[in-house]
Amino acid sequence: MAYKGPDISAWQGDIDIKTLSPQVDFFIFRCYAGSSKDKKVDRNVKLAIECGKPYGLYIYSYALNTAQAKEEAQRVVELANSYSIKPAFLCIDMEDADGYKKKYGMPSNQTLRDICTVEGEIFENAGYYAMVYASSSWWKNQLAGLTRFDKWVAHWPTSGGKQKGNATSPDGENANNCGIWQFTSEGKLNGYNGNLDMNYAYKDFVLNKNGNTNPTPVVSVETNSNNTSTYVVKSGDCLSTIGSKLGVNWKDIASLNGISSPYIIYVGQVLKIPGGSKQENSSSSNTTSNTTTTYTVKSGDTLSGIASKFGTTYQKIAADNGISNPNLIYPGQVLKINGANSISTVQSATKTYTVKSGDTLSGIAAKYGTTYQELAKKNGISNPNLIYPGQVLKI
Repeated sequence: MAYKGPDISAWQGDIDIKTLSPQVDFFIFRCYAGSSKDKKVDRNVKLAIECGKPYGLYIYSYALNTAQAKEEAQRVVELANSYSIKPAFLCIDMEDADGYKKKYGMPSNQTLRDICTVEGEIFENAGYYAMVYASSSWWKNQLAGLTRFDKWVAHWPTSGGKQKGNATSPDGENANNCGIWQFTSEGKLNGYNGNLDMNYAYKDFVLNKNGNTNPTPVVSVETNSNNTSTYVVKSGDCLSTIGSKLGVNWKDIASLNGISSPYIIYVGQVLKIPGGSKQENSSSSNTTSNTTTTYTVKSGDTLSGIASKFGTTYQKIAADNGISNPNLIYPGQVLKINGANSISTVQSATKTYTVKSGDTLSGIAAKYGTTYQELAKKNGISNPNLIYPGQVLKI
């Protein structure tokens, strides 16, 4: 399935986000051009949030080396973390449309790839899905071999010498080669008289809205030697935020669950199925008397199909799980949390600290009466001078 959305910057002025919103699945907003903040990004994000639309942020990169790339990425993360509902993904826009790189010394292709890698990894370490934007030409040449991150590819098909625009099919030549395809710069939407860059997204991460929710843990009542509990991934979750909530290092969660790419997890639900006895739903260390089993929604599942497996009705499952639209369920995972009997137990055993802009590991250590070496060891940090805003540290 393809999702449709425009990418927007201050060039579109006070664009009518609320009128555009019903026509699209998501938005992408420019947040920075190098060190210059987009003048409309706060406004645009606020309106998207009010409309209940997921969004991503991108920075038009002016970095000429990896040191500048770090500064750019940290600015983006700090801004992303400031919003009440956080972006579903962050992206570095790697191109030279205005000739800046050429004027000040075009980096080598390897340096361009290194810049993308540095920014992408900082985005990931802050808990965000990371992408790289470039034209199909740049992907074939300057960025050839960069496979570390999902691609946002700009390629505008033409017919008779003109862009196809809105007539472009989502099943075009780029559909299987990227996460997002920018298919035209001449898109049209009701509510805006000018041209818009329009995109098709082929992965569900664009819909992962980071909300201020309080996920409910699902604690296993089956005894096991590993003393583990489970957690259901909710919209907006990432491993670092889950680890922060439960007082567990996200790397331990990734290792325990065999997650090779710890920044890609999926929104999901654990459904209560009447009559089961495997797990109990609990928000504390106290168990409940209503026994249930659980089921993790998989790609392609329908509520009626799940109901048939368990000899019940989709209406009953919908009612028990508070599902208002029985056609809307999502693929997901149930994550095992190592060493946790309940949220309250884990939180009392482990303190965490979220890195803020300007923090240093030695400064954080001083606040908590420990050493930066001990913090680095606890959190698997090989370079104690390299921490990022939004990073969650075990104290």
